[in-house]
Amino acid sequence: MSLPAVLALALAAQSPPAVAVRAAELLEKGRHSEAVAAFTAALNKEGKHSAVYLGRGRAFAAMGRWPDAIRDFDEAIRLRLDDAAAWKERGAAKAQLKRYQDAIEDFDRAIQLKPDFWEAYVERASAFGNAGLYVRGVADLDKVLEQEPGHLRGRSLRGAAYFMLGDHERAAADYSAALEMKPGDVRLLLARAAAYSQMKEHRKALADRDAAVRAAPDMADAYVARGGSYHQLGEHEKGLADRTRAIELSPEMALAWSARGNAYYLLGRFREAMEDLQKAVRLNPSDRDAVELLGKTRQRVKEASGPAVAVEDLPVRMREGPMPQVEVRVAASEATVNPEAAEEYHKRGRTLLQAGDLNGAVRELTEALRLIPRHALAWNGRGYAYLQLRRMEEAIADFTRAIEVNPRYVNAYRNRAAARRMAGDAAGAGEDLARAAELGKGR
Repeated sequence: MSLPAVLALALAAQSPPAVAVRAAELLEKGRHSEAVAAFTAALNKEGKHSAVYLGRGRAFAAMGRWPDAIRDFDEAIRLRLDDAAAWKERGAAKAQLKRYQDAIEDFDRAIQLKPDFWEAYVERASAFGNAGLYVRGVADLDKVLEQEPGHLRGRSLRGAAYFMLGDHERAAADYSAALEMKPGDVRLLLARAAAYSQMKEHRKALADRDAAVRAAPDMADAYVARGGSYHQLGEHEKGLADRTRAIELSPEMALAWSARGNAYYLLGRFREAMEDLQKAVRLNPSDRDAVELLGKTRQRVKEASGPAVAVEDLPVRMREGPMPQVEVRVAASEATVNPEAAEEYHKRGRTLLQAGDLNGAVRELTEALRLIPRHALAWNGRGYAYLQLRRMEEAIADFTRAIEVNPRYVNAYRNRAAARRMAGDAAGAGEDLARAAELGKGR
C-alpha cells in the first residue's frame, strides 16, 4: 500500500477537525501527496466542506495535477459561491492548461467578490499576457503596484508585458526595480539584458549576462545570451566560445547549435557553420531562422574558393538566445526586430488563409507577431484563422489584441462580433457590431 493510502487510513482514525488541520499542515510543509490523502480522509470523515476541497485542490495544483485541482475547485465554488480564493485558484489552474479566457473569467469573478484581491489581479495579468492582451495586463499590474510597490512578481510581470509591447525602456526599469528586491536573480538579469539589447545598450546587456553566467555557470541559456552580446560588440571569438560552452552543457539544445552556427557564419567559417546549423534543424525543424541561414551557408560553401566575406557584409540576424520567461509564457524573440521578415511572414500567412490552409496561416502569422508584437493586421488575420478553425477563445483573444493595437480597426470589431456570437455571447457581439457601425460612419 502506498504511503498516501497508509496515511489516509491513519488520519481517518483521528477526529474530523484534527484530520483537516493535519492536512493543512502537510500542505504548508510541501508534503503534497500526503496532504491529498489527508484532505481525502477529512472529506470522508466530515462530509463535503468548501475549505477542504479548496485545500485538496491546492495540493493537487502543487503536484501539477491540474484537472484534479479544477474538479476540487469546482466543488469548493459549488459549496460556497462567494469564496474569492476558490475562484482565483481555479483560474490559475485553468491558465496552466492554457485555457486563458476561462481563467480570465474566473479572475474577474474573484475580483468582483474582493476588489482589493491583488493576487487575483496579478494572476489575471499573467493570463492576459499569455493571451496576448498585454495592455490589459499592464492596467491590472499598475493597480497592484500602486498599492504594493514592492510586489516582486507584479513588477517582473509588468516588465515582461512592456517588453512584448516594445516599450523596452519601461521593461528595463521594471526589471531593475525587481532586481533591487531580488539582487542577482538570473532570470531577471537575462530579462533586463534582453531589454537593454533591444535598446542597443549592448555594454549594459553584456554586464547583466556576464553576471548571469557567474551566478549560474551551468545554465546554457545564459551562455547563448552572453555570446549574443559579444557578437553585437564585434567580439566574435568570445561569442563562439560561449556558444560552444552552451553546447557542452546542453547537447540537445537546438538554439545553442543554431547560435554557434551563426557565430561560425559571422567568422566566415562556413563549413563549420553548416554542420552546426544542420544539427540545429534536425533538433528543431520548425526553427525558420536556422533553416534560412542554413540555405545561405550552403551557398557560401559552394563559393568556398572565393575570398572570405567581411562580417559587415553578412546578411545574418543575430541569434542572442530566447527571451527569458519572467512569468509571461508567451515566447519573445531576442533577435533584433526585422520589419521586412515580419511582413514576409504576414504575406505568406494571408496567402495561406485565402488558400484555406488555416493551420499554415496560424504558423506564419505567429512568426510575424513574434517579430512585431504590435502588428494589428497579423493579430486580426490569425484571429480569423482561429475563427475558421472554431477555436473561439483564441480567436476572440487575437481580435481583442488587434483592437488594442488599433482601437479604430472596424474589421477586427466585426470579426470579434462573429466569434462572440458563435461562442454564445450575443450581448458582446451586439456591442462589437455597434462599435463597428459607429466607426464606419466616419469613413
